[in-house]
Amino acid sequence: MVGASKESDPRERPVLGPSRPDEARVLSLNQERLWYLDQLAPGSPVYNVPFVSRLSGAVDADLLERALNEVVKRHEVLRTVILPVRGTPRPFLLKRWALTLRQVDLRSWPESERAEEAARHVAHLAAEPFDLMRDVMLRCALIRSTDRQYIFAHSAPHLAFEGSSTTVLYAELRAIYSAFLHGQPSPLPALSVQYADFARWQRSLLTGERFEMLTRYWRRQLADAPNMQLPLDFPRPGIFTPQGKRHYFSVPPELLTRASQWFKEAGVSRYCGLLAVFDALLFCYTGSRDLCVGSPFGPRCEGTEHLIGFFVNTVVVRTVLSGEMSFGEVLAQVATTVREAVAHVDLTFDKVVAAVQPPRDTSRTPLFQVNFRAPKQPYPCLDLEGVQAAPAEYLDNGTAKFDLALEIDSTHGDACYFEYCTGLFKEASIVEAVADYQQLLAALIEMPATPLKQFPAVQDVARTRASRTVGLYNPDCS
Repeated sequence: MVGASKESDPRERPVLGPSRPDEARVLSLNQERLWYLDQLAPGSPVYNVPFVSRLSGAVDADLLERALNEVVKRHEVLRTVILPVRGTPRPFLLKRWALTLRQVDLRSWPESERAEEAARHVAHLAAEPFDLMRDVMLRCALIRSTDRQYIFAHSAPHLAFEGSSTTVLYAELRAIYSAFLHGQPSPLPALSVQYADFARWQRSLLTGERFEMLTRYWRRQLADAPNMQLPLDFPRPGIFTPQGKRHYFSVPPELLTRASQWFKEAGVSRYCGLLAVFDALLFCYTGSRDLCVGSPFGPRCEGTEHLIGFFVNTVVVRTVLSGEMSFGEVLAQVATTVREAVAHVDLTFDKVVAAVQPPRDTSRTPLFQVNFRAPKQPYPCLDLEGVQAAPAEYLDNGTAKFDLALEIDSTHGDACYFEYCTGLFKEASIVEAVADYQQLLAALIEMPATPLKQFPAVQDVARTRASRTVGLYNPDCS
């Protein structure tokens, strides 16, 4: 049942600190889940985290390689392999390792062919699987197209790296590269804690009264949560297949500015506002009043800000709405639900699934099939000394983790995209979804007190989609 919970997290929480030297290393619960998924589909790049940064200037490739190795030395998670011990995955530090920066020089290629060849190398890096029992958990390439133009590409398995890790990686590379450029050692102090300490902290957190409280909350919150019946272009296969694609788009700056100001005046975050609009879109598309959307949230743990690793937990945000509700009411419900979810974010997704026990369905992910993200900050720039850089770009590696995912650049509106399963949707449907989302965003903030079913934009979106997919018209929008 969706609603506010009176339960609160017990006040005493374990403090993140270094482990004792005699303590055995453990995986975090999220790492363990991804390890098991890798065993089921070895060699799949679906959980790779690939980025590119476009550089302009004089890049010293040898110094960059040295700086990368210094980062790997600092962050143990990047040189941790996972081995099965009596059927249980265990982390071990590599005793000998070296990260080699792959260098590709395209200056001898015809200028007209360089961009395509560079894209081929980047795509290969993004899709190349990791051997979790042997590899360093970071792979990098420097592709040179002219004397002063480069592409720096890097990929890592998600169980060792997430989007926010790019900020840490780039900040450390800048500091170390600059020091090496001037013949000095790394200026960075040793890390006081490592990712393995977070993994131990997480496991100590999910015990006893706290674990029971979190389990009760999510079992109640997601009881009888329905699967989302999206209007598909192709029959759903019996087993979920992760082949996917991203469709990139931009939100007009004036629309995003107007919406951001309205959300601020309404006392909600841009994240909650943009998610509420997405819920309205899904309401029109599915005909369902009960919507479950997955979304990543960081842990409530101080001390992880300077660590590379996999910290976020996927949380299910459940919204119940109807055509009689105004957008303001939808927004208030979303804000309350998100606030509650953040307060109970510590229970990892696999434990939530175990607590709720949804019906097993190999054709879709459990509890939610649609994901939403709205990063607070754009991806960083790798502005090394003497080098200019564009913001990092999160690469399309030809996979999709969910039926459909929407990421909105909530700061500038530039780097937005829908990620979708190509076995379920045609690209034309995703192009329509972009237009529909922006149409609803513009309309809903203009008349937030009007019932949804009275919005011409809501009716238009519902009817248009119904004309393409028989049986999914939402009468509550008419």
